[in-house]
Amino acid sequence: MKDDVVPAYQPNSPRVLLLSASKLLHSTLRQHLHDGPDCTLVHMIAPRPEQADAALILLDVASFDRDACVHLLRQFGDAPMALINAHPDQARRLVETHPWIRGVFYRATPRNIFVRGVQAMLAGGDWLPRQLMETLLCRYRQLSNAHQVIDELTLREKQILALAGQGLSNAAIGERLHLSIHTIKSHVHNALRKLGASNRAQGASLVLAHVSEAVS
Repeated sequence: MKDDVVPAYQPNSPRVLLLSASKLLHSTLRQHLHDGPDCTLVHMIAPRPEQADAALILLDVASFDRDACVHLLRQFGDAPMALINAHPDQARRLVETHPWIRGVFYRATPRNIFVRGVQAMLAGGDWLPRQLMETLLCRYRQLSNAHQVIDELTLREKQILALAGQGLSNAAIGERLHLSIHTIKSHVHNALRKLGASNRAQGASLVLAHVSEAVS
């Protein structure tokens, strides 16, 4: 399939690049932006880096699997990027791991909100849903607090949570470290209490964000 490149306005207007497999979405967004910000909407599916020179990139996460989304986010991370057609949980995970994402539009985002968001980002701002902003702020506070208490964890507690963050079960961690499951559970419990984390996945993410201890 050829790249569908259809400028909506003057060639010298800011270039907004839509990465999507959907021609229907491209048509819809062109209608949304018709009376909005002065910009040129360009539609591509998988552009080369030299083709991605744009004031803003809109990544249609519904068109790609997670690995492809991550690849595109890393490939074009230097450019302002926004997610569209995103599910809230999906958007949260991607923004947490790719903090340079400037905006998020959920699948049911109204036209006027989309236009205002594009205008804000073309002006150099960010556009994130309120609930997502609150979640990220809570995460930031949690990380800040964890940074203050991370030294209270023993090396063994750090190792166990780091391995948990790699997806290993308590039994697998015990086998790796030659410890009983009861001992593993005890270390996890103590570590979560110190960190103020509610579960092992949360505790593991906090540890991995701050330390890189050997885990073998």
